[in-house]
Amino acid sequence: MTAAAAFCAGAAIGGAAGGTVVCLYLRRRQRLFGRLLSFAMHELNTPVTAVNMTVLNLLSEVFGELPAPLKPWIEMTREQVGRLNGLVGEIRDFVHIELHQDLRVGGATMTAQEILDEALVSIKRGMEQAGVEFKVETAKNIPGLRVDPDRAARCLSSVLFHARKFRTSGPITLSVTRVPSGAAFAVSYTGPRLKPGAAEESLDLYYPALHRNDQILGATGLGLGLIRRVLQLNGGDLEYRVDDEGRATVTVELAAAQAEAVQ
Repeated sequence: MTAAAAFCAGAAIGGAAGGTVVCLYLRRRQRLFGRLLSFAMHELNTPVTAVNMTVLNLLSEVFGELPAPLKPWIEMTREQVGRLNGLVGEIRDFVHIELHQDLRVGGATMTAQEILDEALVSIKRGMEQAGVEFKVETAKNIPGLRVDPDRAARCLSSVLFHARKFRTSGPITLSVTRVPSGAAFAVSYTGPRLKPGAAEESLDLYYPALHRNDQILGATGLGLGLIRRVLQLNGGDLEYRVDDEGRATVTVELAAAQAEAVQ
């Protein structure tokens, strides 16, 4: 072997070894960040749960009759605490998807109405207080759905918060229909007009972190991209469409339970 060849071989081996060391270091840092963020999410859950229980007790008048002028404010607090709890869940899911790479979703059979009831708890009253006309239309032939009990309702609730944030006029409509895969929860509203490709771009997992030339927040929570990823891991999906006039529909699809899958 010539001196030049030996030098090149040594450089290649050294480069490969250096690259391996860097990769191992980055993976170790990723696992470390993941564990720290998981710990932080666990710690956040404790005060969120305590505040939520207190608010529920106040609304249930466990501590005595609630003065009428205070009730709307307590209801608003309940909505925002529920939203905070959902955000903690979204961050936790992101950590497990991207850092731990081990997100596992549970599986249970729920009816569309059960998912609706849970999703609407934290936002329905807020729609009324904000003066937003909110319509719910549910078909009667929806099969049982195989979902993660916590995440299904949380994903739908997040989509409704998205619609309320970006609605510019008119009502928000939630329509639940049967589809070949199971059920579709379509949230429709009129929002701002978007440039071509913007709706698809907003489904990127990192969309909320992408650079923008304006100061307008383009998403709620961790964005529609995270919701879609979580739904896909549970056999569902999310679709976002906006026409030229700004009429938008965000559709959450959930899979039918195996025994009741549509033939």
